[in-house]
Amino acid sequence: MSQNLKFLLVAVCLLAAAYKIQAEKNKILECWHCSSDTIGSKDFCDTTFQEDNIPTEILKDRRISVSRHCNNTINSMHERAVCRKTVEKINGETITKRFCYYTNKSDPLDHCQKDPTESSVQRIFCEDCETNKCNSAKKMGVMLGGVVLPVLVAKLLEL
Repeated sequence: MSQNLKFLLVAVCLLAAAYKIQAEKNKILECWHCSSDTIGSKDFCDTTFQEDNIPTEILKDRRISVSRHCNNTINSMHERAVCRKTVEKINGETITKRFCYYTNKSDPLDHCQKDPTESSVQRIFCEDCETNKCNSAKKMGVMLGGVVLPVLVAKLLEL
């Protein structure tokens, strides 16, 4: 394969990754929004999220939703919208919460585990994530596809 063709393929992959990152930056983030201590929510909003157990007829009657759109276009130099999942022990009861949150852009996604809580609250788990409805997982991770893909293509082209 010619050197120019390799260069062109790597450039296309890098441009696609940059475009994907920019598109993610400008879109509105959608997060699950629920608390296991709300009546009827324990069946789907506990430590393990069970989307199939969401009582759709009750949600329609009350005109509520268990997902929310976070304003990811706040244009702040210092803040970003994230989906957050917390598991806390409050007065002896373990409560799982999922919601939109705004955090410092410079903070790592597991920074909330270090945030102080009220004296009556014991934080068991806390993590932020940046993709739609990502706060359903038991243990969330960061997707690296936009960064890893160009490197993998470049390595394949060397073969």
